[in-house]
Amino acid sequence: MARPRCFDEHQALRSALEVFWAKGYNAASMTDLLDATRLSKSSLYASFGSKQALVVEAMRCYAEQLMDGPLAALGRPDAGRAEIEEALRATVAVARTEAGQRGCFINNCLTEIAPHDAEVMAAAAAAIQRLEAALLAAVRRGQQHGAITTGEAPEALARFLVNTLSGLNLAAKSKPAAERLDDIVRVALRALD
Repeated sequence: MARPRCFDEHQALRSALEVFWAKGYNAASMTDLLDATRLSKSSLYASFGSKQALVVEAMRCYAEQLMDGPLAALGRPDAGRAEIEEALRATVAVARTEAGQRGCFINNCLTEIAPHDAEVMAAAAAAIQRLEAALLAAVRRGQQHGAITTGEAPEALARFLVNTLSGLNLAAKSKPAAERLDDIVRVALRALD
């Protein structure tokens, strides 16, 4: 009979996420991951399988944190234009923090690992598709209520907003003045008029 796990797997995953986010995948050593998660090598491998599988799970964890955190407004059943604005402004608020200046973990993985790893690419694509679906639903509601232009297809606007959110996170890495990020949001919202 297998011994029960004596650790919080979700907490270990969040700790691994922090290591990957701070150092990047390639620079994060197994020692770094073991120290952060406080797991033995056998426990880490038994729980997550490999370093690559661990980063994929960390990406899923990060996507959940986004949808429960700064992007939570998009998950409301009646989300529309106001919730899109709320999500954009919440993203800027996070981007202004020290942690936010590390950029988007999904974007970081897309540039560092995904070009060479199909599973990481699939995890990144799934996170992006989930965000795009939430934005698409909000855009459609906004169009139905007359708060968002119907001059553009809702799919095109949702894709534009995904890239705007991604761009805000990328811009945050250069630690810009607050008005630069605010300008991006203002122009993005104008595109919905």
